[in-house]
Amino acid sequence: MTQGTACRTGRTARNGKSNIRIGILTEYFDPGGAGGVAAMMPELAAALKAQDPALDLEVVASRNVYRGGDDAYPAEQEWHGIRVLRLNTRRSNQPSTARRLLAGLRFSLAARRCLLGRPSYDVLLVGTNPPAGPLAALTLQRNRHTPYVYLIHDLYPDVAITLGALKRDSWLARLSARAQRRWLRSANRVVAIGRCMRDHLATRYGLVPERIEVIPNWSRIERVSRPPGETEFRARNGLSGFVVLYAGNFGHCQDFATLLDAAALLAPTHPDVTFVFVGDGAKRDEIAARVADGTAGHSRLFRFVPSDQFADMMAAADVSLVTLESGAEAIGVPSKFYNILASGRPTVALMAETSEVARVIAEEECGLRVAAGDAAGLSRAVAQLAADPALAAQMGARARDAFERRFTLQHVAAQFLDVFSQVVAESKRA
Repeated sequence: MTQGTACRTGRTARNGKSNIRIGILTEYFDPGGAGGVAAMMPELAAALKAQDPALDLEVVASRNVYRGGDDAYPAEQEWHGIRVLRLNTRRSNQPSTARRLLAGLRFSLAARRCLLGRPSYDVLLVGTNPPAGPLAALTLQRNRHTPYVYLIHDLYPDVAITLGALKRDSWLARLSARAQRRWLRSANRVVAIGRCMRDHLATRYGLVPERIEVIPNWSRIERVSRPPGETEFRARNGLSGFVVLYAGNFGHCQDFATLLDAAALLAPTHPDVTFVFVGDGAKRDEIAARVADGTAGHSRLFRFVPSDQFADMMAAADVSLVTLESGAEAIGVPSKFYNILASGRPTVALMAETSEVARVIAEEECGLRVAAGDAAGLSRAVAQLAADPALAAQMGARARDAFERRFTLQHVAAQFLDVFSQVVAESKRA
């Protein structure tokens, strides 16, 4: 496979300006509405550019569309004043852990060649998509003294070990852990998306707190905001009564068995409560089987809705759910939580009290937390909110207030700009 021609030729800064030049390295840069991690970097990049139009932003990504099959982006684009250079590499969402890591490594090696052919950056932002992405950042740091900021969304090999896809003492896990430790310790800053993750990085990898910044994920007001009332989603799907919504990826890190068990426990005494699952992913068949055989109480299952119907779907909920498998709290934070806050609905979280989601719920009093695996506790929490609409409304209002104060895209982008400025200043002093 060949790289796009854009990666083989260098450019000077536009108009000869001496602006801060920021590179962003990520496999998926998919502003076409796929959602999830593929849309996060485009949203962040556009927000950085909007807050500081003088920034010289350049993105190196793959040509792959996250959920687009064989669709591909062009090798070079200009998007919102940001140059996007794309590599023709195999997508990393492969069926096995080893194949995913290998595909990610190939992308990182191609990206390394591309970056070395580009004009120097003042700072490079690299994420965990793919896990081997920091390999390219480390090369740039050593060859050109380019500082890099390492943004952790999904921490490998920790995620694979927690989910049982890798044995902790396997050669691949040991090799990945050694590489991860090196990338983390070499980064000029590590950005953790939650305090639980920060604590894990310090304990597991020995990072000093001064090198870790906690910057949460976000939601966009225009994506989620919608006044309460009857929604098209409810009307179209014949939903009435109290709706408990899970919307997002049905991934390996989420505990759906407990959600379905709670729905079954509620059904005999609360026939007006319906659990609604909207999304797709690895555990969809598990959910579909339980819904079909009647062992999930009053539950409904739907595919993802189009992006222009997302706000309406979120507004259909009386309460929304967030869940993580036991032990996964320190290695990831569900981004859907910030959409729930923005929607002005209370959250019921099925996870440990040390998780970032549980901490925010406790700080803002915007929902309820239930211990992982506690189906009876989850059914009681839902029943409590169904029986007390005033309490649910108060929690929803506090959720929206917390979002506006802490979790807008603009607020998060400002924090990233502060980190970049600090790193650039430190690099110039060194």
